[in-house]
Amino acid sequence: MMSNSRNVRRGLSIVVLTILAAMSAEGQTGTEAQKMNFCNVVASPSDYNGKKLSVGVILWPSDHSLSLYGEACVPKEGYNVTTQAILPAKWESLPNGKKLRAILKHQRAAKAELIGTFESGGGPYGPDVARFRFSIGQVNAVSEAASGKFSSH
Repeated sequence: MMSNSRNVRRGLSIVVLTILAAMSAEGQTGTEAQKMNFCNVVASPSDYNGKKLSVGVILWPSDHSLSLYGEACVPKEGYNVTTQAILPAKWESLPNGKKLRAILKHQRAAKAELIGTFESGGGPYGPDVARFRFSIGQVNAVSEAASGKFSSH
């Protein structure tokens, strides 16, 4: 009897370890956001298409859509790195959502740490015909950008 009980426990331990190993491997298949410099992302967009990224960016509101860019790689004529920012449903209830709303509603740029998915394969995106799209899932930090009010980029 003792040997049978020991075998059952050993078998159960193997099952539990197998499940834990599978769960651990599953957690490493890209569900973690990769911390990136956004300028590097737009410099090699196909490398990051469909990837979950953590980025520090400037969010820039317009009459038609919300854009984002890296501080060191502002879109300009001849350098099209325009990126449409997509806020998630109920974004105002996210941590930092109310603070972001307060900045954007006054047509001010916001500096933000975001986690989301970058897209570069199906554009142009949105009413402003952006080259890329970034679907935001998390707003980890937000503050008013030093530039304050803006006119156009």
